[in-house]
Amino acid sequence: MTTRDEAVAAVGEILAYLGGRSGVQFDREVYDHTPERWITFLESATDGLGELEPSAVRFELNDGGSVHLEAVSFYSLCEHHLLPFFGNVTIEYLPVDAVVGISALVHVVERHAHRLQLQERMTRDIAQDIAKVTGSRAVKVSVVAEHLCMSMRGVNKPGVRVSTEFTVSAGAR
Repeated sequence: MTTRDEAVAAVGEILAYLGGRSGVQFDREVYDHTPERWITFLESATDGLGELEPSAVRFELNDGGSVHLEAVSFYSLCEHHLLPFFGNVTIEYLPVDAVVGISALVHVVERHAHRLQLQERMTRDIAQDIAKVTGSRAVKVSVVAEHLCMSMRGVNKPGVRVSTEFTVSAGAR
């Protein structure tokens, strides 16, 4: 297994490669801690990888309508390019006999966003976990995001937003 120190050293090697390629020296004081900062960022951006199954506090509800959360912001890393994508998640579910604490729903979003990810898979996995946590048989999750792999490289089209939606309905879990 690679150690953190080895990962930091590898990022330093990447900077040395980039510097050698362009004739820029990255050993200046401003870059001294860049490899460590980048590894710290990657650790934070992927801390959902080892998370346990979601759980939530449940509150009895005898009669009520749907629960709808809008604009739950997130950022994630594209598993193809290791570049960020970011946006908002909308969650809607129909409670059966209880509602869950709203922060639990936000935690489900964070758990899945903080992984190397595909937006389509993330949307599906969030919906399936919301169904597990709430016990609902009717869950809809929509994600709208901008992908820096499209904005900064490739087609170089900033501002393009990708929308995905996944619905869990009775018997589909």
